[in-house]
Amino acid sequence: MLRVLVAVLAVSIEIWCSPAALALPGVLPMDKYDEGDTGDDPGLPTVGGSASGQTVEVEVSTSGSMVGGGSFASAQTQSVPLLCWYTRWWSGDQYFRYWDSGDAEAVLSQMPEAYRYDPFLGYEAHKGDVAGFWYTPMCGGDASNEYAVAYVNSHPPVYWTPSDPDPSARDVDPRLLAEVAYEFTDLPAGTIDWNPRMGGVDATIVNFDTWVWVEGAPTTASVRASIPSGTWAQVDAVLDKVVLEAPGAETVECEDPGVPWTTGATSTSCSIWFTHSSAKQPVKAGQSLPTSTLTVTAVWEVSWTSSLDSTPTDLPDLPITQEVEIPVAEIQALVTLD
Repeated sequence: MLRVLVAVLAVSIEIWCSPAALALPGVLPMDKYDEGDTGDDPGLPTVGGSASGQTVEVEVSTSGSMVGGGSFASAQTQSVPLLCWYTRWWSGDQYFRYWDSGDAEAVLSQMPEAYRYDPFLGYEAHKGDVAGFWYTPMCGGDASNEYAVAYVNSHPPVYWTPSDPDPSARDVDPRLLAEVAYEFTDLPAGTIDWNPRMGGVDATIVNFDTWVWVEGAPTTASVRASIPSGTWAQVDAVLDKVVLEAPGAETVECEDPGVPWTTGATSTSCSIWFTHSSAKQPVKAGQSLPTSTLTVTAVWEVSWTSSLDSTPTDLPDLPITQEVEIPVAEIQALVTLD
């Protein structure tokens, strides 16, 4: 906690924080403010509700369309570590006593002016309340400074009473759900095919257009990550291009997954030109002949929306790569003169 708060303060943002969180000289123990309390002493900060263990169960559902008009769908559940969450601090009466005693001002006087803070709004109304507690945002060490700053700024302290929903079980930040959807995007691989296929070994030919296509290739996808409270984030992806790479060939960018070869076909949207045979390549595991490795990368343009914001936000392009081994033959022509 200290590391995260120091990082947040270092970038000069205004945050709400408990004096106990900073562990500065002169901070008095919490039990000093227990006089008159009849409720349980919260002791050190605790995490309750769905944040226990700092994980949350996220349902990830995927759907989309494929070349030729087909569709696909899948669903999975992931246990996801929380980066930030609400944690319980002092009771209403303890917090009031801290400020009413003048100890808060004494502590703040030892701090640089830029790091001083105001008491939680409305704290005076909870004098004598030992059943309710203040909850404040907390971030773990895996949260980046940028993420922690944004989370703290958008999650002010809340006051909880037994009749309220547990704030530690509040909605997960949609940005975390967007990361989950992006990470667990599960798209059909499709099957890489090519033409020509010669000599009973499916070899293509040097210095000849090799048609490449991906049968069953996905072209659009939506991945939604949601939690039981109803909060969700959805990643929407559209196939932007397909990149072909192989030793002995120039890299090619195709606008789509290619056109299957058929007898009499005269053109394709995706082909590659091998300039060297694979005869001198090593025989790879699972192959009986030397081959060239064709790498096919589908590059997806990705954005996300959420139940809290319908405005699309761009994400980094998502590359999905497959490989296939192709024998590349060289045809020798013999010319004779009469």
